[in-house]
Amino acid sequence: MTNTAIRRTGALATLLLAACAGAAGVATDTSSAGPAPSAPLPALDSARLIADLYRLADDSMAGRATGTPENAKARAWLVSEFRRIGLAPVGSGFEQPFAFVRRGASDSTRGANVLGQLRGSRVPGRVLVVSAHFDHVGTRNGEIYNGADDNASGTAAVLAMAAWFKAHPPEHTIIFALWDAEEMGLVGARHFVANPPVPLASIAANVNLDMVSRNDRGELYAAGATPYPQLRPLLEALRPRAAVTLMLGHDSGTGSENWTNQSDQGAFHAVQIPFVYFGVEDHPDYHRPTDDPSRIQPGFYYRAARTVAAFVESLDRAFSAPAP
Repeated sequence: MTNTAIRRTGALATLLLAACAGAAGVATDTSSAGPAPSAPLPALDSARLIADLYRLADDSMAGRATGTPENAKARAWLVSEFRRIGLAPVGSGFEQPFAFVRRGASDSTRGANVLGQLRGSRVPGRVLVVSAHFDHVGTRNGEIYNGADDNASGTAAVLAMAAWFKAHPPEHTIIFALWDAEEMGLVGARHFVANPPVPLASIAANVNLDMVSRNDRGELYAAGATPYPQLRPLLEALRPRAAVTLMLGHDSGTGSENWTNQSDQGAFHAVQIPFVYFGVEDHPDYHRPTDDPSRIQPGFYYRAARTVAAFVESLDRAFSAPAP
């Protein structure tokens, strides 16, 4: 572990323990403590949340595969939404382009992440990255893979959270990141980490969403507390007020049951930036052309998005020390 990672992890652990002690009723500085367990969840715009998912997962987007005109169409719309919400660009603009060579290909594929930020009102030098991937697998054998749950759901939820935090300014800077080329190997997120528009040492944590709109048992998983146990108290404090059944796990062991590297949070974990990944377990429509907007569960989706927003709010309020 690098010295930077040690400093980041140690500071995060200290701050979260202090915040969670406050939530548990231990005397502490209430100006830096997270919301109490009974605090209401952020009230996101449910109508826009659902409408945005439907727009991203419409047949006209043809599955949003990286390098296609439809992916570029989705990306342009996401940039326009960041502008409408009032986010500021990160670096030189809202897009972070990249190119890569796909396995078995001779020419490069071009993609671009969509990045926007809200500057922190109190400690702007400390950064949280709230993210989801907007690409999917496109069209195969004449069938469109709309990717409603994977991952129009996470993308639309990030838009909803960005709008809420614009109206409720965070204490620390939040970068809202919509990754491209996740389906091709976390390419967009890995490019961000390798070419960060802000110093990596300033990024305290990543909160990543991938598949959050349906689960027949009403369960939403939060992975990350095992490799980063300093995050566990904050997640445990959220569970009693979560609007879904919040499960902790899928972040240890080997194979497909460990989700650590199965979505874009893996790029942050690789450089020892703590993460929490929110997602549901696979369903029969995963990576099939039947992952359509009509298959999502709107009530669960809205409750899941509010629960994730509450965690981001708690994480933002957990910090109190100066930025590294």
